[in-house]
Amino acid sequence: MNIDAAFTPDEVQALSGKVCIVVDVIRSTSTLQVIYSRNPAKVILTPTVQKAMKFAAQQTVHPMLCGERGGLIPEGFDRGNSPREYADLDLTGRTVVFTSSNGTRAVADVNLAPYVFLGSFLNAGAVVETALSTAVKNGLDIVMVCAGREERFAIDDAYCAGFLISQLLSHIPSDQGFELGEGGQAALAIYGYYRDPLKLFQNSGAGKAVMSIGLADDLPYLLQPDLYPVVPTLIQRDQPASKWGFSLLI
Repeated sequence: MNIDAAFTPDEVQALSGKVCIVVDVIRSTSTLQVIYSRNPAKVILTPTVQKAMKFAAQQTVHPMLCGERGGLIPEGFDRGNSPREYADLDLTGRTVVFTSSNGTRAVADVNLAPYVFLGSFLNAGAVVETALSTAVKNGLDIVMVCAGREERFAIDDAYCAGFLISQLLSHIPSDQGFELGEGGQAALAIYGYYRDPLKLFQNSGAGKAVMSIGLADDLPYLLQPDLYPVVPTLIQRDQPASKWGFSLLI
């Protein structure tokens, strides 16, 4: 098994042999874990606001439109991309359509992988356990796919990827062989270097953008490990629906 990290989605090669964990820690993969904890009936991701609006207009029962562009709620949407705004919602029976600037694009970029999970600090233990068991069962490699920011390297995603790799390595049985790719080594080094994750988040491009729109309290919230043991999972055509499955509209 090869374990690696890609700092932007376009770095991922040979998708057919990969279990992908998409990381957009500030904030969409984190927010979606909170959304799933509120028991929605169905979640649909799409990389564009236009597709989200078009899908909603075609439905008899209007879905909840959620997400952001430039950190802000798009016109006509119901909710944004702050995980804290979903923490106390009851989404039972609701259909949620979600789009974001970077995270949903990253999911679309790797959707041909046989397994795509969403990861962050909030579900770290659950997502690495799920990814490891899936990879071992199916003879696949594991790659942390950083969404990045505007298709470029993002230090916050790289740091989170390093944390997830550290968690993954601690779960590998002693008799399970693996190789750690250079991207994975770099992510681990980034995680080991920074001793104050909140300060790192605050100094990152994404963190500064979040603070500029008055949502600085999101940043410490995002750093809580294992707060939501849910693993959002892309439903592929040949796979049955799962408890935390989501569809992709592209």
